[in-house]
Amino acid sequence: MNRKISAGLYFTCLAAILAAIGCVFYLINTKTAYFAGKGVSTPVVACLAIAVICAIVYIVVGLKDTPVWADILPIATSALLMAGLMNFAAARINGIAAIMTFENNESNMADLKSAIIGIVLVAIAWIISIIASFMDVSRSVEK
Repeated sequence: MNRKISAGLYFTCLAAILAAIGCVFYLINTKTAYFAGKGVSTPVVACLAIAVICAIVYIVVGLKDTPVWADILPIATSALLMAGLMNFAAARINGIAAIMTFENNESNMADLKSAIIGIVLVAIAWIISIIASFMDVSRSVEK
């Protein structure tokens, strides 16, 4: 029996890439002038990094004969992305509200842009990972 790539591989790869880019935008945002004093939230970085690792492990294991324990990886990826998204949004929601109401200037709006882009990327990655969790990375085909 040979293994053939399924649509789940593409969705899982896309979710992992978007999550990694969202994490990069979060780290960029922590260095901006407005958000620099808030520091780096360990739960955000940890959840997003572990989610990307889970997705990669699922891809690697799924391209071979998938063991039973690997079925938890897509669910763990989605759960970690959701936790990372909620922590990311929670860490930035007060700053977003302050910038949009009282501290609205060009510098702060530029700092806000990386936060919003990061949150949107992680949210899209989370939705795609939910879709991917219903699909296999590869399927068996007989020749």
